[in-house]
Amino acid sequence: MTPQWKILMEPISYSLIKSLDDKFGTPFYIMDSDRYRHNVNGFINAFKRKYERIIAGYSFKTNYVPALCKIAKDEGCFAEVVSDMEYALAQNLGFKKIIFNGPIKRSTVLIRAIEDGSIINLDSEYEVDAVCKYKEQHPSCNLKVGMRININLTDENGNSTIQCGLRFGRFGFPADLIEKNVERLRKAGVSIISLHGHTSTSDRAVLNYKIITKHMLTVCEKYQLNDLEFFDIGGGYFGAAPEGMDLTGRPTYEDYADCVLGETLTNQWFMSHKPYIVIEPGSSVVSNVFTYYTKVYQNKRVGKVNFVMVDGSVFDVKPTMHSNNLPHKALTATETAENYVCDVVGSTCMEKDVMLKEVNMPKMKAGEYIQFRGVGAYTICLTPTFINYLEPILMEKNGEFVEARRRQTIEDIIQIYKY
Repeated sequence: MTPQWKILMEPISYSLIKSLDDKFGTPFYIMDSDRYRHNVNGFINAFKRKYERIIAGYSFKTNYVPALCKIAKDEGCFAEVVSDMEYALAQNLGFKKIIFNGPIKRSTVLIRAIEDGSIINLDSEYEVDAVCKYKEQHPSCNLKVGMRININLTDENGNSTIQCGLRFGRFGFPADLIEKNVERLRKAGVSIISLHGHTSTSDRAVLNYKIITKHMLTVCEKYQLNDLEFFDIGGGYFGAAPEGMDLTGRPTYEDYADCVLGETLTNQWFMSHKPYIVIEPGSSVVSNVFTYYTKVYQNKRVGKVNFVMVDGSVFDVKPTMHSNNLPHKALTATETAENYVCDVVGSTCMEKDVMLKEVNMPKMKAGEYIQFRGVGAYTICLTPTFINYLEPILMEKNGEFVEARRRQTIEDIIQIYKY
């Protein structure tokens, strides 16, 4: 049975993509709004099965396409932002509930966030300085902030699950600075209402969240954070996966929820205070929401290598240029039984613009298309304006495809320059 959340549109086929190409040109992305809603609500409900006080802060940095962020707002998510730009975008899109994280908070936006009543998770001592100074200047202000703590995920053998295998992460207050800064804030009359434990990991394993949750509970108990309203375990989860990805052994939303709730709901301090549990999903809800379509222009054989040349670019589907081949599919005008091993290469004048390496595909003709799946996270927001215009993003609305982002123009590029 077809899931109810599956977007109601014509099945993706050569003829559909050809019609969209005729109207919008290639390359382009397609955004599946219904799938995104399904993912967001699935994650929230995995926690709410056992504990009602759950808040999801959608991670803007993962993908800040405004149409996507508005869906998050409609579904009751907070905006989770980490910069001046993202904070301004969240406000522009009508978010009233904002979680302000990140290592650099300029004084102007920090003060704005204080006055807006946003949840501010301080990351470093210079931010404590700024908050205490603001309180001194505004003694009648009921000032409330949060703190991000640094959590070590390195075992006794020196093996680390922190992103990139780093032995020590740089974000948040390390253990030797927590007490000092808790006391500084209290002495200044500033309430600590949020504890943030986000720690980026390389494996997204459930065990990491057990360690994070237990560490956060220890901090709450040790420093008697009895004003705490938000117990924020951060993001970095596995979840939404594109069709074609091997999910064997991968955690589910329920696995993460059971882990975190298993620790919190059996903890005396937590059950005495019952703060909101805050999750900050990004990749886990958006990875499989976007697909990318590029058109074949030419087949070329050089030496022993078959090159399929397309009008897209590696920067559009994996701007970090990692070596993994994304799930993909050939969309051909007619069926062909002839397959061969090839490299799919992009339209920039760089040899390393390789979108797929040594893949077995049908032998394609000029004017046919290749679909790339799993391009929703850390792709669109990282794509540079390099050689090509930024592509349109299409979404289904009232039974037809419309632009969630139009194709960039030369006027868009030059308007911020002076010449």
